[in-house]
Amino acid sequence: MNIIEASKITKSYGNRKILDGVDITVREGEIYGLVGRNGAGKTTLIRSILGLVEPDSGEIKINGALGKNALEFERKKIGSLIDSPALIMHLSALDNLKAFALAFGRYDESKLRELLHSVGLNADDTLKVKNFSLGMKQRLAIAIALIGEPNILILDEPVNGLDPTGIFEVRELLQQLNHNMGVTILISSHLLTELGKLATSYGIIEKGKLVKELRSSDLDELCRPYIKVVVGDLKVALNVVVENYHAHDFEIMPYNTLALYDLSKQIPEVVDMFNKANVPIVSIYQCEGDLESTFITLMGGLGNEEH
Repeated sequence: MNIIEASKITKSYGNRKILDGVDITVREGEIYGLVGRNGAGKTTLIRSILGLVEPDSGEIKINGALGKNALEFERKKIGSLIDSPALIMHLSALDNLKAFALAFGRYDESKLRELLHSVGLNADDTLKVKNFSLGMKQRLAIAIALIGEPNILILDEPVNGLDPTGIFEVRELLQQLNHNMGVTILISSHLLTELGKLATSYGIIEKGKLVKELRSSDLDELCRPYIKVVVGDLKVALNVVVENYHAHDFEIMPYNTLALYDLSKQIPEVVDMFNKANVPIVSIYQCEGDLESTFITLMGGLGNEEH
C-alpha cells in the first residue's frame, strides 16, 4: 500500500523554482530516504507533504486521502521532526513529554513512560534537558513526535550535528520503530553513507527535480565492485568488451572509460585482452563500489544550499 504519494509537486519563491514536478511514492513499512545535497529542495518537499507549505501545483495523497479536509485529517496522524526540536530546557524528559502530551490532548502518564523507554530514555531521570547530550535531545524530540502514536514519522535531517555515537543511537532507534512498531518513516539527509545503513528505498532529488527512485536492492546493484579501464580507443575497446562480456557485465562511462562488473577476469587478464587487440590502456584499477560515489553520480556530480 502507498502511504504517501506526491505527484508533480512544484513550488517557487519569486523567480526561483524550488520544486519542479517532483513525484515520490512511500510504501507502507518502508524507511524512505530522501537524498539530496543542501539546496536540493528536500525540506520544501517535506513541508509540502506536511501541509506547512502550499505547493503551486501538484497533488499529494496520504493514506489514499485527497483534498484539503481529508489531508488535514490524515496529517494529524503523522509524527514529524522539522528543524531543531522545541524542547523545554529547564524540565526533565518526562516533564517535557507531559507538557507536549497535554498540548496535544493525549495525556496518559503510563504511555508516556513507555514511550521514553522505547527511545532509550529513563522516565525517572530528573536530569534537565539543558544538560542532555545532542543525541539524548534528538531521541526526546522523536519521542514527542510519537506522542500521537503515528503510523508515519517524517524527519528532516535528524542526525545533523550529532557525533558518531548520537548518529548510531538515532539510527538504532529508527530501525526499532520501523521493525517493532511498524512505523513507516520518511527521512531526509545529505549524509549519504549513514542513510545507506538505514533506508530501504530512496528518492534522489537534485535542483528541485526527482532524479531517481530506487529500492535498496537496486542500490546494491549500482554499488557493485568493478574494474575501471580508461582506454585510448573506445570504439575498438568496446568491440573487445562485447566479444568477452555479457551486456549486463559492463558499462560505458564518460571520458573513454569502461566499467567491467564481471570480476571473473582479473586485471592481468583484462590487460592481456586489450593488448591482444592493440588497444592502449591509459589506466586500470579496481573500484570497490562506493555508496557515496554512486549517489553523487546519480545526482549529476559535485556542487549547492537547503530550502
